[in-house]
Amino acid sequence: MLNTNLKEGDVKVALFFGLINKSMKTPFKELLGILVVGAFLTLVAHGLKYLNPEPNILEELEEKIEKVQQKEIILTESEKELEKKSAEKEWQEVDKETDK
Repeated sequence: MLNTNLKEGDVKVALFFGLINKSMKTPFKELLGILVVGAFLTLVAHGLKYLNPEPNILEELEEKIEKVQQKEIILTESEKELEKKSAEKEWQEVDKETDK
């Protein structure tokens, strides 16, 4: 029995898969099809990788170091002393915790 209630999109999909089914009758063609699809997906993945490259960690570190150096230049002498005291206090607390 045929289902006559198919929509236009369903017919197109059925025809597409029907054509694939007819052309993929031998194991060689099936394997070739799998390899072609795999190669296509690999190329797409590499293309997407180049569109959105991974950030360079060294450049990010250098930018952060420059920001910290600029921040230190802007600080006044009293602010630098306060920062130094707070760092010393934190280290003393760490030393107390490790001595326990």
